[in-house]
Amino acid sequence: MSTTIESIVAALQANDLSLAESRARERMADHPADNHARVLLGVALAMLKRPLDAAVVYHDLIEREPEEPTHYFNLGSALRETVDLDGAEDAYRQGLQLRPNDAGALADLGSLRWQRGDAVETRELMLKAWRIDPGMPEPRIYGAPACVKCADTESAQKLLEGCENWPFLGTTLEAELGANLIQIDRLDEAERRLRALLSHPEAESVATLRLAALMERVNRLDEAEALLAEARISEIDIREEQAVRATLASRRGRYNEAIPLYLGALAGEPETINSAASLFALAKAYDSIGDTTQAMETLRRGHRVQLEHAGRLMPKMLEPDSNPLNIVEYPVSEASYQKWQADPAAPDIMASPIFIVGFPRSGTTLLEQMIEAHPGIRSMDERAFLQNVITHMQSMADLNYPDDLDKLDAAAIEELRSVYWKCVDGVLKLGRGERLVDKNPLNILRLPLIHRLFPNARIILALRHPCDVLLSNYMQCFHAPAYQILCSSFERLARGYADAMNFWVTHASLFDAAILDLRYEDLLDDMPTQATRVAEHLHLDDASALHGYREHALAKGFISTPSYSQVVQPLNKKAVGRWQRYREHLEPVLPLLQPAMKRWGYET
Repeated sequence: MSTTIESIVAALQANDLSLAESRARERMADHPADNHARVLLGVALAMLKRPLDAAVVYHDLIEREPEEPTHYFNLGSALRETVDLDGAEDAYRQGLQLRPNDAGALADLGSLRWQRGDAVETRELMLKAWRIDPGMPEPRIYGAPACVKCADTESAQKLLEGCENWPFLGTTLEAELGANLIQIDRLDEAERRLRALLSHPEAESVATLRLAALMERVNRLDEAEALLAEARISEIDIREEQAVRATLASRRGRYNEAIPLYLGALAGEPETINSAASLFALAKAYDSIGDTTQAMETLRRGHRVQLEHAGRLMPKMLEPDSNPLNIVEYPVSEASYQKWQADPAAPDIMASPIFIVGFPRSGTTLLEQMIEAHPGIRSMDERAFLQNVITHMQSMADLNYPDDLDKLDAAAIEELRSVYWKCVDGVLKLGRGERLVDKNPLNILRLPLIHRLFPNARIILALRHPCDVLLSNYMQCFHAPAYQILCSSFERLARGYADAMNFWVTHASLFDAAILDLRYEDLLDDMPTQATRVAEHLHLDDASALHGYREHALAKGFISTPSYSQVVQPLNKKAVGRWQRYREHLEPVLPLLQPAMKRWGYET
């Protein structure tokens, strides 16, 4: 009696894989043209963890049925298991030529491209798969980190929207989801899912590592270290363990311990955008032990992978005369400013936000934590809400920013203010009498909008030695592609810094806004005096509350900016004058920085 297809399926359903294989082969011997039996044989071999044998079957099926896309998809999955990534990718792509809207195959190719360090195509593939099949979890979970790498946080948030209501997805997907929630700042849900995952023995290793990484991110270092002390780490998770332990060692100042751990985490893997964070962290560790040569070499490697990634997203920005901060090319003229209509409904000082601005890495996060330590003041971390307002303005009839600020009447100004406050309300509910701190360094480029909407607002310009600012930016792993390009060389950074500061000075003088210039170095030298200056500028009645910034930051836990690990430390001068150790690299750009240094009293 001939073996039936039903009997093969029954063996597979009973998880009797060897029986399924033998029955499939019997069926093929009796019915050589039965490709259904071949498909089931391939399935059995794949489930038996024999991908090479499965690949032979799928190659045979492709020869027999070259127009059937499923055979290519199955071949891709089998070859991926054999670590033949080129062959797997080629198979997926051939199948997608035959069936371009197969969500599962798009997700499989996307995860392969992610494995190979290509966040750009991963994002495209996963978003396409998600739009085709919104209910499939893989495109959402694997697409979110790719979106983050491409500075598309909005899409990442949409992909994971409502995940708190998702059922348990299996240990692999749950571990990835937990890690991805950390990246979009959904820390409570990340912690909940990762702690639940600890109860699954097969996922205990990776769940422990990702929970420890979360604890570090919210400045709960003791808890992170306690988790690792009791951890049983699987061989497959060793690299991730090294990266987490390296971060914790650096946080504790044990840089000689951190360096070999970072090197281990990076060893044997191609350097892609997924390596960038570890490369920049390694460079900082080298800097901390005084090895400037290794620090610079490692930074060059980090910038190389970032530049390759950013160039794919913004190819025109790689041109020599491009300007990532091109808004500086559109200042408000005095003639245009004179045409601004009066705004009788402009909020007063107490009803206006407090704006903290400055070129990135100038101490804005420290100022934010200081000010928020005062009762009655709330901050919302770094938000691009003014940019949202600009986008809304440009959607209004025939209006361009900043050229048409003089065309805004009182109703239009009120509409734009409402857009701003609606954005704020989406992340923070201000109580009666509470004031808002809006800290975003690059709002230094949006003073015209600030002054148009909130002409009575108090503004603080955070300043730091320009050379230390440049070095700190060069050593930072940023996500925004345009800013990655800006920070890729000291020359680009110096031009960007000079342009931004000139743009600021032009408008600060034109508008005569209420601005307090505050130098980071002065704050370190005499905190009480500078806190008093800040309090007086902001009309605060108690400057002493500002001294409790560190306790406030520790209690807050999560701080969204790269300085999260620094603002919980006591004030120190470790980074003051650090640029002198890199002087040979900064010397060529000093002429570009001289005007700013002279204006704010810095020396070379």
